[in-house]
Amino acid sequence: MKPHWGQVLAVAGIVVAVVAVGVVTVLLVSNTEPGAGPRVSATSTTRKTTTPPPPTLTVDSGCRIGQGPKRLVDVPQRVTDRVNRAWERIEKWLAANAPATAATLAPPADPALLAETQRQIGVPFPAELIAFLRRHDGAGTDMRAGFTLPPFYQPMSARAIDVDAKMMCDVLGTSGHDENVGSWWHGQVVPFAQDGGGGNLLLDQRPGRGGRLGEHDEESDMGFERYPRTLTELLEVTATSLETGGIALKHYRPKVVDGGILEWDIIP
Repeated sequence: MKPHWGQVLAVAGIVVAVVAVGVVTVLLVSNTEPGAGPRVSATSTTRKTTTPPPPTLTVDSGCRIGQGPKRLVDVPQRVTDRVNRAWERIEKWLAANAPATAATLAPPADPALLAETQRQIGVPFPAELIAFLRRHDGAGTDMRAGFTLPPFYQPMSARAIDVDAKMMCDVLGTSGHDENVGSWWHGQVVPFAQDGGGGNLLLDQRPGRGGRLGEHDEESDMGFERYPRTLTELLEVTATSLETGGIALKHYRPKVVDGGILEWDIIP
C-alpha cells in the first residue's frame, strides 16, 4: 500500500523527497526548530524544447500554379499530321493484334480543357503535346490498365496531368532542398504519361530545352538519355516496334498476352 504524504513528512531527521515531473525538483527538508514542521524548499527550472523550422527553398522552383497562359499555342499542320500518322499506325496495329488495349484509348481532348490545364499548372503545352492529346486524351483509367508507351508508361488525360503537375510542385516546394530544383523536378516540366508507381514521362519546357522528352522516378533525378528527343519521335519508335516486332529503346519488345492486351517484354 502506498504511504500518505502526511506519513512521509512525519519521519524524524532529514527527509528528502525528490519528485521529478518534467524537470521540476522539490526538496523536503525537516526544520530543526521545536514544533515546526518540515521546511519546504522548491526549485524549478523550465527546459524548452524547440523544433527547428523545416528548410525552405532559396531558389526559384519554377512552379507557377494558376499562372500559365490562357491560350494554347498554334499547332503547325505539319506537327499535327506527323503525330496523327504515328497514332494511326499504332491504332491500326492495336485493332488487329491487341483489341483490348485498343479499346482503352480515350477520345480527343477538348481544346478548352487543354488551355485551362496549362493555365492551372503554370506551364505552356508544347505543340506536339497538344496534337498528342487532341488525338487521345489519355488511355485507361484508375481501374483499368491502358495502352502504354514502352516500357510501361500510360498516357495521361489532361485532368491527370493537372493533378500530377500540381502534386509534384507541392512536393518540390515543401522538400526545402535547393538541390532538388532542376534535378529531381522543376516547375516548368509537363508530365504526360505515368507508370503507376510515381514515375513519369515528361516534356521539359524550361527556356532553351524545347520540350525535351525525359523521364522521372520518385527516387531519382530526371533523365534525358534513354528516350528520343521528342514525343513525336517516341510515337514513331513505338509504331515501328509494334509493326516489326523489333526492339524499342534498346531493351523492350512488344508482346500480346491473353485477352488481346499489349505488354512490353524486357530484352537483356
